[in-house]
Parts: sequence; C-alpha cells; structure tokens
Amino acid sequence: MEHPPIGSGELPRTADLVIIGGGIAGTAAAFYAAREGFRTVVVERKPWLGALTTSVAVACFRAQWDDPDFAYLMVPSIATYERFAEEIGIPGYTIGLRQPGWLFATTDPQGLERLRRWVEGQRRLGIVDTELWTGDEARQRFPWLSPAVTAATFRARDGWLSPHEVVYGYARASGATFVMETEALRIRVAGGRVAGVETNRGFLAAPQVVIAAGPFSKRLAATAGVELPLFLLRRQRAFVADPAIPSDAPMVADDDTGAYWRPETGGAFLGWGLPEPPGEPQDPVPADPLFPAQALEGAARLTPLFREVAARLTRDRVSVAAGQYTCTPDGKPLIGACPGVEGLYVHTGDNGYGIESAPQAARHLVATLTGRLPEAENRFRVDRTFFPTGKKVL
Repeated sequence: MEHPPIGSGELPRTADLVIIGGGIAGTAAAFYAAREGFRTVVVERKPWLGALTTSVAVACFRAQWDDPDFAYLMVPSIATYERFAEEIGIPGYTIGLRQPGWLFATTDPQGLERLRRWVEGQRRLGIVDTELWTGDEARQRFPWLSPAVTAATFRARDGWLSPHEVVYGYARASGATFVMETEALRIRVAGGRVAGVETNRGFLAAPQVVIAAGPFSKRLAATAGVELPLFLLRRQRAFVADPAIPSDAPMVADDDTGAYWRPETGGAFLGWGLPEPPGEPQDPVPADPLFPAQALEGAARLTPLFREVAARLTRDRVSVAAGQYTCTPDGKPLIGACPGVEGLYVHTGDNGYGIESAPQAARHLVATLTGRLPEAENRFRVDRTFFPTGKKVL
C-alpha cells in the first residue's frame, strides 16, 4: 500500500509529549499516548517513517515464549495485529498479516525432551496451541525438512506482517504531529527535569520526552546525563529469489544454531545472528556481501533444498540488508522513566523483538507516562537488576 507523505513542515514550539523516533516503537507510542489525551509530537530525522531498523526487519511474530515477560509483550501484541483495523479505527486497513505458522526444529538427539519442557513452560503461561512434534511428524507436515530433524514445535497462528503498514496505520490514526527530517540533537534538562528537545530546526519545549530512537537512544540519553545499559549488534537479512522455495512454508528457525528463513514473494528471507562485536550506531548500516552465502548454509542444515538454491543462484537474484539490534544485558527492553531526570522516558532496547512486541510495549510505556504503572512495579524499568535469560535468540 502506498502512503502519501505524512508530517508537518513546521516544528511546533511546545507539546505535552515529544517522542524521538518514528519507527514502529515511536509511532505505536504516539497512537496510545494520543488516546490518553497527550498533545504529542514525533520527531524523526529521516524523510519517512520506519526508515531505520524497522525497514530491514524480517517482521515475524510468535507467541512461543516460556518467559512471562516476553509472553506479556508478545501475546497481546499478536492479538492486536489480528484486529489491527479495529484497533486503530480505520475500517478495512490491512497490514499484510500472514499466519502460516512458526516452526522451531532441532537435530539434537535429546531435542524432543528439551522442546517438551519449553512447550510445557508456554502452557503454564496460557499459550496452549503450540504443537510438539517428533522429527517424523514434522516431516509429514513439511516434507522438505532434513532427515536429521529429531523434533520440532509449531504454532499455526504465528507469522509475519508488513511493518511499513503498521507504522503508517498507527501514525495516521494517532492524531499526533509528525515532524520529518528533524534531528534531535540533545535533551535539555533544567533543575533535574526535562525541559524539551534541541533539534537541528530549533527547540521544542515539553514536560515529557520519550527516547524511542533505536540504535541512537543511548547517545541521546547521554545528553541528559543518563547512561543506558545498551549495546548494538549488527544483524543482516538476505533475500534470495527462487521459485523452488515453498511459498506456503512457515517461519523456520533452527533451534540449535539460530539460523532462520521464511518465504517472501518469489523467494525467501534468510537470517542468522552470527557472532559479532558490539558496534557504534550507524546509518546506513553496511552489509556483508558474503552474508547471503553464510545464511544459505545455515538454512540448508534443516532445509536441504537451499543447497540447490545456492548452486543455481546468480548475483541478480540475491540481495542483503543490515540493521542494528539495540540490546540489553538481559535481553528485555527498557521501557519507562529515566532515574534522575523527571519527565524523561525511554522505549528502547527491544533486542530485535520490536515489531512483534510494539503494541503492548507502547501500552506499557503509556501506563508509566500516566502514572497508572508505578516505576517500582515496572518490570522493564531502566534501573532494574539484569539477569540473563534463557530465551531463544534469533
């Protein structure tokens, strides 16, 4: 769906709430803040919304979580996406929602028992529609799986969507003011509380500011004297065009290595979070031209047909893009108030799960903005103690 330009040409002088960043986190936050009556301005340095990390996402979602914090974010968010037009009040609005499922598979001889424990953990949280399969059962459903697969889990209502449509749906329905091609330079603080945002086009005064700037969030918070526990990891997405790739396949994730793929029109997206040292924020993020070959190798472990795809692939039928995950020590987001600066909030550190968590994460943020959720009860507060999680990382 094409969208005409959105946003005001002029920078307002004041707002109740300024949100820095027009990605999926910022636009969702703008929508739910507007519902609470905030006169909201979203400042975005690019000429369009969702143009940084949101634009290079594989855009999948899943309810297969056995951690209560992730289930809290993902399950309500998926429910919101399933009724998105009703949620934003635009009849007939579509977000390219597809739900062919999400398959986790393993070749581990002990994999069936390990995945059984994972599914039991999901069921304790009320996620009761995940199926547990043996390798043979998985191949009966998806014959292109490797004979080496020993076990798998599958949830039919998992899938993917168009983040572009979500971003513009939230933006258009929000009633917020969007100011494009406007870079936030620093947060102005006076007397221990936020006063507003200095931009390359002037000062915007506001008593509350939300930093939702993805990889640039840490740098912006530092201008207010706040140190955020964030680090950045490059993540890449390859696209390969080949008609032999099954278009009705689910999202397929290698539970042993983290490699994954899903069908996309005319081919497939492939990804693999290969080890890399943390980096500095970049725009654009340079991609490795060798990554598609690595991703094909990773995908072929569970789906051997990708070896055939790789053998006949030509340069004009492959592409690669890169973005940066904004990560925290425990793999969970930072959502809430910044200690020491009254009125300053963050909505960042999504660890690559920003799209699938966006609706609920934004509602959580707005609950902290309004005071309905006290910081002492905020599970994603900035000054929490960080404990590593056992979540499945892609």
